[in-house]
Amino acid sequence: MSLLIFCTSFSVLAYEILLIRLLSIVWWHHFAYMVISLALLGFGASGVLLFLLYAHIERKFDHWLFLLAVLTALSFSLGFSFSQQTGLDPLQLIWQKKAWAGMFLTYLFMGIPFLFAGAVIGIILTRAGENAHRMYALDLVGAGCGALLVVPALYMGPPWFLLPLLGAFVLFGSSGTCLRIFGALKGISLLVTVFGLIVLCYLVLPPTPKIHHTKGLPMILSLPDAGVEAKSWGPQGIIQVVGSSSIREAAGLSLTFSLDEESRGSGIPSQKMIFLDAESLGPLTRFNGDRQELQYLDYTTQALPYHVRHPQKVIVLGPGGGTDVLLALRQGTKEILALEANPQVADLLKQPFASFTGELYGRPEITLKIGEARQLIHSTDDTFDLIQLSLLDSFGASAGGLASAEESYLYTVEAFCLYLSRLSDFGMIAVTRWLKLPPRDSFRVFATALEALRKTSSTSTPERHLLFIRSWKTSTILISRSAFSDEEIASAARFCDRRGFDMAYHAGLKKEKANRFDRLKEPYYFLGASALSSEKADDFLDAYVFNVFPTTDNRPYFSHFFRWDKAFFLFRQLRAESLPLIELGYVFIVATLVQALVAGGIFILVPLIFLGRIGLNAQQWKELPSKGKVAGTLLYFGLIGLAFMFMEMALLPKFTFLLAHPIYSAALVLSSVLIFAGCGSLNVGRLQARWHWFLWLAVAGIFFWIAFMALLGEKLFAVAFTKPLWVRLLVAIGLSGFLAFFLGWPFPAGLRVTSKHSPKLVPWVWGVNGCASVVGAVMGKILSISFGFQCSTIVAGILYLGACLIFYALPNRGDGASAKIPETLP
Repeated sequence: MSLLIFCTSFSVLAYEILLIRLLSIVWWHHFAYMVISLALLGFGASGVLLFLLYAHIERKFDHWLFLLAVLTALSFSLGFSFSQQTGLDPLQLIWQKKAWAGMFLTYLFMGIPFLFAGAVIGIILTRAGENAHRMYALDLVGAGCGALLVVPALYMGPPWFLLPLLGAFVLFGSSGTCLRIFGALKGISLLVTVFGLIVLCYLVLPPTPKIHHTKGLPMILSLPDAGVEAKSWGPQGIIQVVGSSSIREAAGLSLTFSLDEESRGSGIPSQKMIFLDAESLGPLTRFNGDRQELQYLDYTTQALPYHVRHPQKVIVLGPGGGTDVLLALRQGTKEILALEANPQVADLLKQPFASFTGELYGRPEITLKIGEARQLIHSTDDTFDLIQLSLLDSFGASAGGLASAEESYLYTVEAFCLYLSRLSDFGMIAVTRWLKLPPRDSFRVFATALEALRKTSSTSTPERHLLFIRSWKTSTILISRSAFSDEEIASAARFCDRRGFDMAYHAGLKKEKANRFDRLKEPYYFLGASALSSEKADDFLDAYVFNVFPTTDNRPYFSHFFRWDKAFFLFRQLRAESLPLIELGYVFIVATLVQALVAGGIFILVPLIFLGRIGLNAQQWKELPSKGKVAGTLLYFGLIGLAFMFMEMALLPKFTFLLAHPIYSAALVLSSVLIFAGCGSLNVGRLQARWHWFLWLAVAGIFFWIAFMALLGEKLFAVAFTKPLWVRLLVAIGLSGFLAFFLGWPFPAGLRVTSKHSPKLVPWVWGVNGCASVVGAVMGKILSISFGFQCSTIVAGILYLGACLIFYALPNRGDGASAKIPETLP
């Protein structure tokens, strides 16, 4: 059983990480909360399954164990494959009722492996008796190893390729049970047959993700002669390069290009499109060394800083296909540093498409560095004339608010302060974003820049350090270390006039000059920027229909603009204004919360309540504890379920900042939390027997961690940020491990005491904890987005404190000296 519980836990947590990757391919990148909620729903429902079937399971324990292991092995591929057949379109959740049914079915199909795996683990833990805490630790260690090792396995192939391998690993874990039941010959034959079924299911019903039709890849593949010319995969995503003679892209290109005297007859060179998880990273442009062919780049808003000043030392953050690098090359920049976070993207430009792009990264002016942008900038003392951030998310995701639940640490006040500290005396930051109406992104950049300037500069007029222009599709904001002179503002105005761009803001701009070319009903961008740079900025931020307050490292959700206090107004306007007014990423979270509440109630609580009543005779009802004790016990397990998930959902995005990618954070946080929580659970029996008040030590440890992170966490991260990845990994493991060690105490402590004094409540407390965890995974995400990570951890600490008070307030809660886990569930 030890091998089976390890293999099952290993595989089911690896499946959890793979689901995060698969959903980022199918839809978008922010579904970790949904996957964790799914996992907990499956585990909670497995408790109900055990409650219903344990009398039968106990009579043929090994047979049931092997059957459930086989179902687990088969369900990894089948569950995801069936989920892709539901036709779910998340964009329709607001308008189409049937979309909710599709989401519910998708939710259930993807949760099936967690149901069967949870049943396997639950049976083993129940049968373990007094050794349950040791098996529980083995379960957590196996899960931690699975979460950790699946990351390098993603280099082997696409994520769906690994699903049958996880099934095979569970089958391997069940081999001892199979041989014990059927003997050597029949057992081996049966194992081979089941393995064949796993392969057959993968081939007949391949779990290939169906990419949402609004993502860039399916749309561009519909072009004539379009085809995928290169593909690579790894932990950071699937990279694909598509070629077609019809591809031409220049974001926000001036409508005067090729029509005015300067550019007449010019065009855009041949291009290919590069995609990450089916979302565009921009074009790969053919370059033969002739800079005149790049003239079109001078007709985009990104070219503004080169016409205001003449930067000679430039950093390009997230160069993607190299458009901003080519722009700097076109302007004659002497030193260009390109910071690329994804090595797969850089490899494409250095190897298969090197000749197509003119050996771009082999040119003497250009230096390429691989790594997270803030970490690389933090590690250098050099100063630069320009730091450029251009269109770091796709237009489709940005326009629909699909990135509103994603963390971005490149657009926070702390990030802008770092950039300003690395500028030369006349250096600038150039931020280009997709244009939206009503304005959102540009106002948030403007507000964040003003806050950063106030923090890093002694100037009393930070508004003089800003320039803001817009085209029909993009906006560019310049943030300067020194104030812009009248001559520089005049140069910017000439640049805009020649290209038909609108000047949206500079100090002293008149309203009538702010809305001349791409005319709006009102000069909204000028009015908003003017309000933000005035003494009435706070009033504007409070009154504006969207949340455009500056983003911080504590709340790094740059694209989250939704405000609950303005929700009624937004939904009232929805029929008239439709999609642009809704931040859909946040809607998905709320939809998932509703699904979690419904699914948790249907599959965990309702069966336990009704079937529990049916299964108890009059005498057994008399043996139940008082209503107050029952309520207190269930509340205890509900509180620790919520608190644990609030902590975990705050840790995941927080360590994304330190480790530079969500998949690394998910793998490390889940693995270290599980492993160290397992270590903590191993100590519960001894501590509970020796010290009556032992649980207060866990609460003290949790509050110590919360206080440490609030007071010293940012400083520790700043020091670790300059270190190599292995050092940052150790810091992340140490911080998450210390917390997880204490998080591993409350559940087994409560379970031991409940098993001794109220054994018939065991299935119910398992179900309530599971249901609370299902809901807590989604509520934790909402809490982090709305109020920040520190708030999430403080709320979690308060919930643990309340749970501890309940633990010691209930009769017999502290006397764990002789508490035993029953050998079977009632």
